[in-house]
Amino acid sequence: MASEWDLIEKAKTGDQAALNQLVGDCWQPLFRFIAHKLGSADEAQDVVQETFFRAFRSLASYKQTDSRFTTYLGRIASNLITDIWRKKGRSPINSNVTDIQDRLAGGENPADALLATEKKQALAAALNDLPPEQRQVIEYRILAGLPVRDVALAMDKSEAAIKMLQQRALKNLREKLLAKGGWQEDEQ
Repeated sequence: MASEWDLIEKAKTGDQAALNQLVGDCWQPLFRFIAHKLGSADEAQDVVQETFFRAFRSLASYKQTDSRFTTYLGRIASNLITDIWRKKGRSPINSNVTDIQDRLAGGENPADALLATEKKQALAAALNDLPPEQRQVIEYRILAGLPVRDVALAMDKSEAAIKMLQQRALKNLREKLLAKGGWQEDEQ
């Protein structure tokens, strides 16, 4: 399997297979990140497409850095999201995780489905109650699946600081869930 940088170099020369591989590798984490930020899967698909369009349009000037290509895409997406909020005259929404996930598969017990939905709503509410930096590290590390190094670069912090921030965020999230009664101690 070619390295990410090899794929980028091939994509710069117009290699369609390399472009497709980059999209395939980066689409899912980018979509999860954007959908969480916007709270709408439909809007997220449009922003993902625009993000790739802008990234590939400027690919010739892309320089290799210590961060991954997904970090570069994340920065483009963050700017697009900010533009959307600015145009709509609103601030970031506190999105509900259940609104951006696939619908429950058929045949599931309705009581179990309701319980799962309630847990997702409790998790979304607790996540939105976290301090901004803690919420951001959870979004980058868990929702977008970015490695510690990339999150450190994106947040302008050391890797050790990101690990500590993530640990605190997860602890804080757990405490909020337990306090609200949305989770039992044995469900962690």
